[in-house]
Formats: sequence, structure tokens, C-alpha cells
Amino acid sequence: SNFMRKEFFKHILSALPILALLFFATSCANENEGLSGGKAQIQFKLTDAPSLDYAKVVIDIQGVKVGVADEYYEDDNDPFYDDTDELDEVEWVTLNISNPGLYNLLDYRNGEMIALAGGEIPAGKISQVRLLLGPDSYVETKDGTEYPLKTPSAQTSGLKFNLHETLLADMMYSFVIDFDAARSVVATGNNKYILKPVIRTYAEAWGATLRGFVLPPEANAFVQITKATDTLISLPEEDGKFLFPGIDEGTWKVEFIADTATEYTNFVMESVPVVKGEIKDVGTVTLVK
Repeated sequence: SNFMRKEFFKHILSALPILALLFFATSCANENEGLSGGKAQIQFKLTDAPSLDYAKVVIDIQGVKVGVADEYYEDDNDPFYDDTDELDEVEWVTLNISNPGLYNLLDYRNGEMIALAGGEIPAGKISQVRLLLGPDSYVETKDGTEYPLKTPSAQTSGLKFNLHETLLADMMYSFVIDFDAARSVVATGNNKYILKPVIRTYAEAWGATLRGFVLPPEANAFVQITKATDTLISLPEEDGKFLFPGIDEGTWKVEFIADTATEYTNFVMESVPVVKGEIKDVGTVTLVK
């Protein structure tokens, strides 16, 4: 069990195009406790959160809880809870958070991750995950000014998202929760900001990956992909690398959008097919004036 735990925490996945909480779950029978249902080991990590509007988006994360039940349940869509339809049968397990405190979501991009929390939960059906937030979240605008980032109710009841998956014994699972920082911070006027989370979840191993490079750095470009109503954004690294993992199979429109101040011309790939479980490399796109 200790060996499994050590190997489990060494597991590294590829980068995400937007901020994500990376959720690892390993289900295994627990001989020490003799429980027929077994236990699941889980770990959360933080990674990439591009934002076109802010220099920093800092979230005060104080805890992580996972809700396990015999059957899935549908909670309301209010990310800050009124929970009128939550079932009493859900068992909430609090994970051990390695470093509670402030996390600048914009520090983690294209493979950069940081361990957030881990622990054991009973094998079973996961219905929901909660992040418990502290009072010190803030945003820093590009002129260097800091403003408090309000997170209504999340300090007490938590910032929630639904995740419906079954953890079986002797299996390993990886789930990614994409937290879109660019669309999750809402400016309400008078230099006031609130956190209104935009989150998607997917099983890391089940999606497709699209990657490539965009040059030159002087174009200060970002990459946007769209399919039907889905839109995702990636801010490339200094060498131009960008990555979209865990996306749906199908045909995506890929747009390379330069900073208008640079006078570089945008470039569009109208239809790029991606296949589940495979990596689609679009190569290097060099923008011109």
C-alpha cells in the first residue's frame, strides 16, 4: 500500500490549457482494514490558468472535500451553495491539504503543476467536490494594483462542482477539473471583483490532445479553439508552445490571435480533426505582418 501510494504521487500528466485542478483517484482493496468496499487514494494538483485581463488571480484555498454516495445525485447549479436538493446519504471526506493558503493560478501553465491535497476516500460513486476558500483571494490588474476577490459563501460551505464517476477497487483514475480563470473573475464596477467559477470536468485518459507552437513571440498571440458551443483558450509559453489536453473528439476550429497592437495578422485553421486518445500536433504557425 505504501509502495502504491509513493508511485501514485509520482504520476505526472500533461499540461492543461487553462487553470485546472487535477484529480487523481486510485481505488484499491485495503487489506489492513479488511473493508470489502476498499479505499480510493486521491490527489489534487493545480495547473495553468490563462487570463487575458489580469497579471495575477490569487485564490486562498484552505481545504478540499469529496462527496461519495451509493448513487449519484444532482445538486443545484449555484457554485456557492444553497444545497436545498443535496442528499443526506452523501459522505463528505476531508482531504489533507499540503500547503493551505494563496495560489496564483497564473503561475501554472503548460505542464507546471503543484500538489494541492490528497488522502483516502471510500470506493464508490463520486458526486461532488468542494474547495474551501479563505478570505484573502485577490486579483492584480496589469497596472500592478491589487483588489480583493470576493468569494461569497465559499469560505464556509465551499466552492463546489459536480463530478459523477464510479471508483472501482484495483483501478486507477485521473480526472481533470478545468477552472477557467479568464471567465471566472467578474468585474462588477468600482474596482470590485467577484469569483463566479466557470468549470468543466473530464477524465484525463479519455480525451484528445491538440498541441503546437505559435511564433514569433513579438506577436504576443493566444490560441483559441472552438467546436459548436465549446470555446477554449491557451496562452503559449515563451517558446510558443501551446497545449489543449482532454478535449472532445471531433473537428475543431483553431485560431491564432495576435495582439492587435503588434500589427501581426491572425491565422485560422478552419477544421482540425482530433481523435480520442491521440495527440494532434498542428506544428509551428508563424504569424506575419
